[in-house]
Amino acid sequence: MATIEVERTAVGAGMMRALESHARRPLVDDRLSERFLTGWVAVVVRHRLLRWLFLSLLERAGPGFYGAVVCRTRAIDDACREALAPGVEQVVILGAGMDTRPYRLAELRTLKVWEVDLPRGQAAKKAAVLRVTGELPAHVRYAPADLARDKPGDVLAAAGIDPAARTLVLCEAVSLYMPAAAVAELLRYAGSLPPGSRFILTYLSRAVADDPRYATWKRRLRWVTSYEPAGIARELAACGLRVLADLGAEEHQDRIVRPAGRRLAVFAGERIVVAEKL
Repeated sequence: MATIEVERTAVGAGMMRALESHARRPLVDDRLSERFLTGWVAVVVRHRLLRWLFLSLLERAGPGFYGAVVCRTRAIDDACREALAPGVEQVVILGAGMDTRPYRLAELRTLKVWEVDLPRGQAAKKAAVLRVTGELPAHVRYAPADLARDKPGDVLAAAGIDPAARTLVLCEAVSLYMPAAAVAELLRYAGSLPPGSRFILTYLSRAVADDPRYATWKRRLRWVTSYEPAGIARELAACGLRVLADLGAEEHQDRIVRPAGRRLAVFAGERIVVAEKL
């Protein structure tokens, strides 16, 4: 994965979560993301007129991209809370970026959390956490790695994870930028976990990736790997994982957007699959 592109994606997602926290009826309350931001991105988020202008331009350039990130965040928050109920003992975030869940979700603050990310991106994340909170929290471990090359099982074993503990693994907005072989390695790692462990993975829809209307976006955003829902379910099953849910734009509209009384376009490119180790 290209380091600079990954960092931009992480900051961009954090910016959108911060922008949503200023909405009249926010679907996500992630005010911590705003505090992690610096530079012009922080300036835009903190000024009402600039927020309106930025979101207007963003919706013109990429219709539904903002809604997709916001709904993805909310849906994964909900899936994390549900996953922790059956007795998960530890959490792994693959490609953590500027994810604030270990710091803002009360359910995660009581567990050991391992964040895996590219060294440069992780250094920026740790600097942001230190700037905002004054210290690195004791419940979070940081494991630098390149998931396009390094095996997550090896990285986490070296970082001291308990292989016998029921685990929640979260992999958000990562697989679409990685070679298929590297994604398969992530699935195998999830399949190596104890029964009852959960795996939350976002993936690029094959239908969108192959649609000529999105060819420019595919090239510009450097999408690499995509799946059909049936295809990802087969790959997960081969690793001993059973799909509990597979969520896309329609489900986000039905479960998140409309119940909140919002009108928000949601790009259909990225889906969320929640699986359990049998």
